[in-house]
Amino acid sequence: MTKAKTKPKSHPERERAEQIVAAALGTKAADILVYDMEQRSAITDYVVICSGRSQAHVRGIAEKIDAALSAQGVRYSSIEGFQEGSWVLLDYDLVIVHIFHPETRGFYDLESLLASYPCERVASPAPDADDSTPAA
Repeated sequence: MTKAKTKPKSHPERERAEQIVAAALGTKAADILVYDMEQRSAITDYVVICSGRSQAHVRGIAEKIDAALSAQGVRYSSIEGFQEGSWVLLDYDLVIVHIFHPETRGFYDLESLLASYPCERVASPAPDADDSTPAA
């Protein structure tokens, strides 16, 4: 008797976190971290943290993430901080997204609070030629 091959278990929350990361990368978000809390938290499975260069950039990242997930029929259950733009929180139930202005991110230092959870650092894209400072 041969063993039937089983399909790998689907992880919709992981896939959602990956979609969020892809959307954030598309807007040149920086310092993207994905915390896997699935086995150790009753509140959420994944936390995604990233930074924008300005308040407008933070809002733009949030809008891009929302548009990408909305196109697939996924809506956030809550959004906080969008108008201010220094820290936007998007709550997709089992995936929570924190988008920070760098100064605000440093002040609240969520990374220290989440240090005991497995974390994946996502490589940010290299800046465009227009974004770089010319060499002297």
